[in-house]
Amino acid sequence: MPTKIIALAVAQSCYWFAVLIGVSLSAIIGVKLAPHPSLATLPFGLVSLGALLSTYQLSIFMQQRGRRLGLRLGALAGTSSALLCMASIYFESFNLFCLASLLMGIYQASSVFYRLAAMDEAPEDKKGSVMGWVLSGSLLAAILGPSLAKVANQWFSDPEYLGAYLFVGIFASIAFLLLGKLSNPVVNKSASAVTTRHFLKHSGYRMGVLNTAFGQFIMMLMMVVTPLAMHSHHYTTDQGISVIGWHIIGMFLPSFVSGKLIDRFGSGAIAMAGLAVFAFSTLAAISGMVLLNYYVSLFLLGIGWNFLYMSGTGQYSAAIEEAEKGKGQGIAELIVAFSSIVAVIGGGVLINWFDWQQLNYGVLVLLAIMGVLNWIVRCVSRDSSSRPVQ
Repeated sequence: MPTKIIALAVAQSCYWFAVLIGVSLSAIIGVKLAPHPSLATLPFGLVSLGALLSTYQLSIFMQQRGRRLGLRLGALAGTSSALLCMASIYFESFNLFCLASLLMGIYQASSVFYRLAAMDEAPEDKKGSVMGWVLSGSLLAAILGPSLAKVANQWFSDPEYLGAYLFVGIFASIAFLLLGKLSNPVVNKSASAVTTRHFLKHSGYRMGVLNTAFGQFIMMLMMVVTPLAMHSHHYTTDQGISVIGWHIIGMFLPSFVSGKLIDRFGSGAIAMAGLAVFAFSTLAAISGMVLLNYYVSLFLLGIGWNFLYMSGTGQYSAAIEEAEKGKGQGIAELIVAFSSIVAVIGGGVLINWFDWQQLNYGVLVLLAIMGVLNWIVRCVSRDSSSRPVQ
């Protein structure tokens, strides 16, 4: 395995440790610091807003200045965010916690390009595999993260959770160092001048972006409301972190095979498989609200996300030419970031109106709609490819 791919995989793990802490603790800290309980999920929503505001600009910046510099700037933002989170907890400042969350969004925006940076290094028939290897790096965060967070929280008994964010800062700093191993080729100095018409008209690009954004939306929606639902049913914080940890295992464990499946069977088939796994996740949630239901539902939610996220990335990446990467990837990831912020902020509102099971009924309806759309696009594409050349 090339050193650059290993560096990206470990950097991915460092970032997802920050995600594990953020998902598990952000809303809980928000409840303590926010002036009103309805604002509890606002800080986590601001992470997505920070990503939304910076994703496209980062993509253009990296095409003009190189991957290494852009990704390292993101990791530096993650370190700064962790330090601000610690300060906000210590001084009990909700506004400072919100500012730290915006900075974490820049780290989030940079991390989505790790898999794309790996694909740049791979031949055409191995792109799915290297993307899978990078994403699989997050398994370290999922397996070790809950235990490390528990140990870190014991470092500082007052105020609570200070140690967890100290660990976030340490891991973001490690990512900063590792990303220095990347090459820094400049693809196109005038990336912002490239036309967007060609790839926007490609049905594969549109369907790929929709699949990626939809998978991200469903995953973020259910991931952010689950700790709140568990908290309201008197499950402990450690149980919530454990459930999210198994969810992250579900997100990245399939990466060892899903990339190879995409290389072999195509992105469209794996996207349909991802929707099917999402459906099983909702059925597990609908069947009950005991601890086992949370574990099974969130684990399957992670697997469904992996299939849909990777296949969608493969679909839209195949439709972008080299000179269009800055804008093509930037627009795609901007839409994905927008879907995240809608999911996070919407989740905070919806969980006050509906319970966890009712939300899963709604997700089941959305999955049916997406299944029909994917089936139509596959049929049209198959029909077009089978027509004789005139």
